[in-house]
Amino acid sequence: MRTNIKRLSLGAAVLGLALGGTSLTLINQAQASTGGQATKQTQTSNSINLSQSDAINKFNEKYGSKSIKGIELKNKKNKYIYEVEGFDSEKEYKVKIDASSGEILKAKSENLDADDKEEALDLNGLISRSEATKLAQTKASGKVVKWSLEMDDKQPVWEVELKDGNKETEVKIDAKSQKILRTKTDGDKKDKKDSEKKDQVDHKENKASKEDKNN
Repeated sequence: MRTNIKRLSLGAAVLGLALGGTSLTLINQAQASTGGQATKQTQTSNSINLSQSDAINKFNEKYGSKSIKGIELKNKKNKYIYEVEGFDSEKEYKVKIDASSGEILKAKSENLDADDKEEALDLNGLISRSEATKLAQTKASGKVVKWSLEMDDKQPVWEVELKDGNKETEVKIDAKSQKILRTKTDGDKKDKKDSEKKDQVDHKENKASKEDKNN
């Protein structure tokens, strides 16, 4: 009888260990799954799931069909945000949209001033954002942190901003002809001033040297 009790106790202990191991395995799998989902959510929050056309449609859903003034896509605090601006004969409108989820984050409208002259963005026959990015990357290195598309001197223009460390470069591109119109890097003005200052110093030194020789 005692032998049977011992066998039963031993069997129960083995079963308990087996069940405990299974439970631990299930817990670990659940934790791994949760961690994977969290990582996936983090990656998704940084992605651009909404196309430019989708962003314009979101704007139209909010305010109806308006003339589009400009579209901007910007990386702000590791999150991509669309900003779509439009107008009609009386008001101007602005909508900010999460480029990952499609959620409208902010929307506002205000009356146009009497002297405001808005220009509608011509969206026909334009190069895409990815094409504009490739062109900009031929002129500057770094991560693209902002794209904007708007009319400039009666022509649609892409402006792509790249950041490489502390260096920021803006590249303007004709959105129809693909011609690069301008490249501007932060510090250009300072570099130019430093160069002009150096030229002035060199000029003074050369002048002083000539005067010494004449004397």
